[in-house]
Amino acid sequence: MKKKRSLKPPQETYSVYGLNGCLEILNYKKLRILSVDVIKEGLAWENKLLQDYRHQFPESVKIFRKSDFVNRYQGIRHQGIVINFEGKLIKDSLPNYSNSSENICLLAVDNVEDPQNLGQIIRTAECAGIDGVVIPLHNSAGITSTVLQVSQGAFLHLPIYVVPNLRNVFIDLKKQGFWVIGFENSLEAKQWHQISYEGKVVCVVGSEGKGIRPLVLQTCDFQATISMYGKTNSLNVSASVSAILFERNRQVHSKEIV
Repeated sequence: MKKKRSLKPPQETYSVYGLNGCLEILNYKKLRILSVDVIKEGLAWENKLLQDYRHQFPESVKIFRKSDFVNRYQGIRHQGIVINFEGKLIKDSLPNYSNSSENICLLAVDNVEDPQNLGQIIRTAECAGIDGVVIPLHNSAGITSTVLQVSQGAFLHLPIYVVPNLRNVFIDLKKQGFWVIGFENSLEAKQWHQISYEGKVVCVVGSEGKGIRPLVLQTCDFQATISMYGKTNSLNVSASVSAILFERNRQVHSKEIV
C-alpha cells in the first residue's frame, strides 16, 4: 500500500548565530527549534532568556567547551550561541487589499542576488514599518540562513512573499488600487522626494548592476530616482531602500508626530 503524500508544505531548516538574532528567535516562540548550541559560561550563557529556555527545554540545548565550539563554527562572529531551527518563513501569495482604504506600502525587490544586500533590505523594511517585501522566485538571493542572519531578526516581524512573476503581481495589485513606482535612473524619472507615497503603493528596486528587469519596469506606473552628487554614480541598493522608505514615512506619518 502506497504511503499518502502529505499536503503540508515542506519545512525549511535555517541557522542563525549571535546573541541578538538568537534571542529574537527564542522570544518569537513560533518556530521549531532543533538545537541551541552554546558555549558554557560564554557571553550568551548568562542571559536570562536563554537560562529560562534551558530549564524548560533542556533536551534542545547543546553545551560546548569553547575550543570545541570554535572548531565547529569557524569564521563567524557567533558570540557563543548558534540556533538551528525550521519553519515556513515565506508566503507564496499576497492578501487581498481591495477593501482597505489605509496607507499600504509594499517593497518589491528584483534582481538582488547578493544575500547580504537582501538581508539588509529586509531589516530596513521592517524598521520602516512597511506591510511586506515581495521577492521573485528567480532572479533573487532567496531566503537563506545568510539573509536571515543579516536581517537581525527582522524576518520574524515582516511578511515576506516569494512569487513566480512580479509583473502578474503588479497587475493584480493595480486592480486593488495600488500605484507601482520603479526606482531606476532615467530621463523620465522624478526625484524620490517629489512623489507622493500616500495611499497604496508598491516601491520596486533592483540591484546596482542590473537594475530592474525591463519587462518588470514596463509594468510600473512611473519611475523615480535618487540623484547622485558625488563621483560615485550609484548607491548600494539597501541604502537606496532606506532613503525611499523613510521618505515615505516622513510623508505618511509626519502628522502623527507631536
